This record gives sequence, structure tokens and C-alpha cells, in this order.
Amino acid sequence: MAPTFPRQILCTFLYPLTRPPHCVRIVAQTARRQNSKGAAMPMPRAMPQKSLRVAVKEAAKGNQTFNDMGLLDGTFIMPTGVNKPSFFSLPRERLKLELHRLITRFKDFGAILYYKFGIGKKPNRPRLKLRNTGRIAAALHLQMYNAFADGDLHTLQRLCTDGLLEKFRSRIAKRPMGERLQWTLHKQVRTPRVVSHRAVVLPMVEGAALRQAVVRLESRQSLARMRQDGSVVEGTGEEKVIREYLVVQRRMWHRLEEPWMVWGTVEETDWKGVVFK
Repeated sequence: MAPTFPRQILCTFLYPLTRPPHCVRIVAQTARRQNSKGAAMPMPRAMPQKSLRVAVKEAAKGNQTFNDMGLLDGTFIMPTGVNKPSFFSLPRERLKLELHRLITRFKDFGAILYYKFGIGKKPNRPRLKLRNTGRIAAALHLQMYNAFADGDLHTLQRLCTDGLLEKFRSRIAKRPMGERLQWTLHKQVRTPRVVSHRAVVLPMVEGAALRQAVVRLESRQSLARMRQDGSVVEGTGEEKVIREYLVVQRRMWHRLEEPWMVWGTVEETDWKGVVFK
């Protein structure tokens, strides 16, 4: 028998699912900045997006397929290496950051449970399969970049949310005549790791919700620009180790889950904005 949750407690505790719609902020997709290990395959920036309430209301009319709801407000990606405060030089700040991570993980897990048992109903209650999320993100990453290199808009339409798709479409159209890209994933340097997994109820539509995960991918890859005669443009094609934080999402619409899609990439959270807010 499925567990039940007192609604009043959920409304005050599981904030990702119960905050008013205006609290779910729409933000733009951002390209991963070049790090010490090289530059990632160019991820296009998204255009300014509509508010969540307007987006969902429009998607609910007719059979519209609008699926770009933005990055969920409050998404936290733990900074790594030199991007986080040291326990030795800044112990108080580091403890505050670790506490924030713990609280965020706890709330996010509660939101995921409510997504499954509160929004999902039998016989279509979603099977979360949380352990498969990293593998799914890695597979989408591979398919998406291969499709972009090949100029395969049909595949990109299946894999990407609306904002990301439009940017890919624009970049493909601007390629020089006769030039093509060859993107190669040589190996995964580290196992894909889920660093954030959240859920939110979508207003205005009964049985609608969104699950969004951020997966850290670290891989050795190369991107070559190919001339019409098959030669490689000088200065391209070099293998680099790239770290990316890929955002993937899965929408529930009228209590039925849709396939996973790619929203874009994000940066690690700036710890100063967490500790000193």
C-alpha cells in the first residue's frame, strides 16, 4: 500500500512542490565556461523564456508541445576543487555550505517521493529508477552531440527541449556551405554522477509535474571541422577532457510520464551566494 503524506505538512516542507507558481523562476541555459581541462562542445544559449504559469497554460491549450520550463529555482550544484571554501582556511563557510547541501538533498528527495506518490496515481504511477539517471543522461549526451554534428534536426527535436532545439537549429543553419562537424566521444573518464535531482508541480494542469536532474559528465572528446574535400580544419580535432553538468528532465502530463529530454548545461553553484545570502 502506498504511503500517504499529510497535505498540510507537504505544503510547508516540500517547497519545490508546493511553493506558488511565481516562485519557480525561469532562467536561461548557460554554456559551460572553458575550464582548465578544455572547452566543451558549444552549448547554445537559450532565448528569454516565459513565466512558468504562462508556459504551462499555453501548453495546456490544444495539443501544444511546449516543454521548456526553465531550470528549477533553487537547484544546487556542489562546487568542487578550488571552487569551494577550504575546511582549513574557511571552516565556518565550508560547514555552512555542507549544511546547505544536506538540507537541499533532504528536501529534494522528499519532493521526488511526492512526485511519485502524490502526483502519480495507479496504475500509471511512475517508476523512478533513480540509479539509471546518470546512464540515461550519458546516452542522451552522446546522441545529442552526434545529431548536432550531423545536422540531424529530426533527432534533436526528439532529444532537446524547445529553447535548446531552436538554438541548435540556428547554429546548423549558419554553418559554411560544404563544411561539416565530426564530434567523437573517446571515453568516459569518470562514471556519470547525479548531483541534483528535483521535482515540481506544474500549475494550471491537473496531474502535471516536472522532474529535473543535473548529471556531471567527465569525458575525453574531440570536435573537428571538416572541409568539403574531407580534410580537417587546422586547430580543430584535438582530444580534450571535458567536464559538463548536463540538465535532463522528464515531464509528467496528465499523470503520464514523457521521455527524458535535454534542457542544457549549467555551472557549479557559487558558494558565496549560498553562505553570505
